[in-house]
Amino acid sequence: MLERVADDPSKVISDNVELSEADRAVMASPEQHEAIRRDINEAFRRGVWGYVDDIFCLIQPWGFDVTEIGVPTRVLYGLTDVLVPRQHGEWLAHNVPNAEVVIDEQGGHMPDPNLVTERFGWLVQPV
Repeated sequence: MLERVADDPSKVISDNVELSEADRAVMASPEQHEAIRRDINEAFRRGVWGYVDDIFCLIQPWGFDVTEIGVPTRVLYGLTDVLVPRQHGEWLAHNVPNAEVVIDEQGGHMPDPNLVTERFGWLVQPV
């Protein structure tokens, strides 16, 4: 993945996956290429184990019960996402107590760079 991103950041996801139009637009944006390189390099800075842990979460229990989440939580998902089915977002929205749910009807898996501050800025606001 590191080599693929170094060569062409738009190839961070396998060529075998047909991304949504929204995701293809994000991945094709030259402005995003440096951000993708930076993000992937940071993700693997200490090795592959964070990525491995993420993949294991696809096939085994997460180690906690989402119905017990007690901190502010936003469930955000795009209806055109082909990497994570919308049913997963719906399930989280239904099972995480008091979650704020944001459904992006046109969005896919990748965040729209024009909406990052709006959608994720709350994470860095004082509580």
